Amino acid sequence: MSPRVAVLTFDDVPPIGGQGRYVGSLEAELPREGWEVAMVSPRRGPWGEGLKVPHRTRRPPLDFSLYLRTRLRSVADAVHPDLWHAQGGPGGVLLRRHPPDAPLVYTSHHTYRTAHGRGITTMPMGYLESRGYRFAEHVIAVSPSTAASLMADSGVPKGRISVIPAGVDTTWLSPDPQEGARSTILFVGRLVPTKGVQYFVAMFRRLLTDHPELEAEVCGDGVLFHAAVSAAEGLGGRLRVLGRVSDDELRAAYRRAHVLVMPSRYEGLGLTALEAMACGTPVVAMDVPGLHDLEDTGAMLVAPGDQGAMRKAVESLLLDGAHWRELSAQGLEAVRDRYSWNAIRPRIAEVYRSVVPSSSTQVA
Repeated sequence: MSPRVAVLTFDDVPPIGGQGRYVGSLEAELPREGWEVAMVSPRRGPWGEGLKVPHRTRRPPLDFSLYLRTRLRSVADAVHPDLWHAQGGPGGVLLRRHPPDAPLVYTSHHTYRTAHGRGITTMPMGYLESRGYRFAEHVIAVSPSTAASLMADSGVPKGRISVIPAGVDTTWLSPDPQEGARSTILFVGRLVPTKGVQYFVAMFRRLLTDHPELEAEVCGDGVLFHAAVSAAEGLGGRLRVLGRVSDDELRAAYRRAHVLVMPSRYEGLGLTALEAMACGTPVVAMDVPGLHDLEDTGAMLVAPGDQGAMRKAVESLLLDGAHWRELSAQGLEAVRDRYSWNAIRPRIAEVYRSVVPSSSTQVA
């Protein structure tokens, strides 16, 4: 029999954000390494239906973590895992104790302290997150910035951390073979203040002064959705707020974009940047934790909060075709060589094998 990994995640398929895309890929990719995957999330449980998670707080991910505190034993009895793989970070799973019967691997998509600092309102969440990471047998950090936070803020020893980024499906995400002129600048992500969609809209409005032919698209949903729609109404149809889109619509948006813009305050890694690069689209982003680790992929990074520098970087790619082609090729090469699932999948499987007793990893 194949060994079984139980994936504990709040975000699932269809994804809310990067964690959902990650676990959806784990489910598809890990069987190629001989692992059976059992998803445990509010939308899918070991009993063939969504878990009935009580609403105790105003934070659904926290509600799911509270639910798991008392139900992990019954989940283990239903799944019989050889390994637990929890998804951590803001919006992730907070485990109060080690799950029963099998080793635990955590993936840290980023950390509460990277995202929110040491504010009094987030200190309890940061403490619980750190505790979970410390009793895991191994922690996968999606970027060097996340690994540094795990060591400095959560006290995880360096020897129990592996830096393994999220993978990209390069068979699906690729440049359009019938590509024509690229016509838009693009924002992809949750429409919340930390992702910076408000800065993207303001930047686009200024760019229209010198580039009246320019168009922009926003893909995503969140608390700033209606504000973005209202801003678009005064721009003569040049800005399209598409909301939540399907995978095929997202790929089409990446392919027609001249540049992806990421004004985020922080990222664990910046999966949307890698997905855009896989489609040959250069990226302009803030030089913040997570995105900083993409500096050798062809992404153009500007000082955090410097909206003027971000606008100039975008404009340079609109005007300099040779530079655009150079960055497009550099990003494509980096994603295919280092971030494809063919490169990432065996590294995750190796972490699994390092913590699971050999008798449990014999594939029939």
